[in-house]
Amino acid sequence: MNLIELEEKIKRNRFDEAIDIIQEIGNTKYEQATQLLIKYLKKTDNIILRNEIAIALGDIGNDKAVEPLIYMLRHPKTKGSRGTLLYALEDLDYIQHVDLLVELLYEDNFEVNRHALMLIESISTKISDEVLQRCICKIKEKIDFLSESLDVLSRQ
Repeated sequence: MNLIELEEKIKRNRFDEAIDIIQEIGNTKYEQATQLLIKYLKKTDNIILRNEIAIALGDIGNDKAVEPLIYMLRHPKTKGSRGTLLYALEDLDYIQHVDLLVELLYEDNFEVNRHALMLIESISTKISDEVLQRCICKIKEKIDFLSESLDVLSRQ
C-alpha cells in the first residue's frame, strides 16, 4: 500500500482517488496506515473523506483509533454527521467513553442517538456500577427537565 500516494491525493484534493485507496486499506486491514488515517481524520473538513477514513479505521480494528474518533465525535465540525464515527467504534474498545455516548443519546440526531444506544447496549454488562449509576443520573436529570417542560407547555 502506497501511503505517500494517498497523502498526495488528499493534499491535492483528489478525494475520489484517495477514497479508493482508503477503502482498500480498510478491506485489507492495513494497520501501518493507522497513523496517517488518524492524521487526516482530524485534519479534513471533507465529510465524505472523514467518513471513509473512520470506516477504514474501524475495519483495521486498532484501538489507537478510539481517542481520535472520540475527539471527532466531540468536535463541533462533526455536529450532524456523527453516525459514521459511531459506527467506526463498534469493534473497538470504547468502554471508557460511555459518558459521551450517554450525552449523544439526547444531544444529536436520530441516527446518532440510536447508534449511541446500540453501542451502550453492546457493552452494558461490562460497565462498572459507578459509571452506570452516573449515566443513569444524567438520563434521569434530562427526563425530569423534559417532564417539567412538558408540564409548562401543557398549561397553555
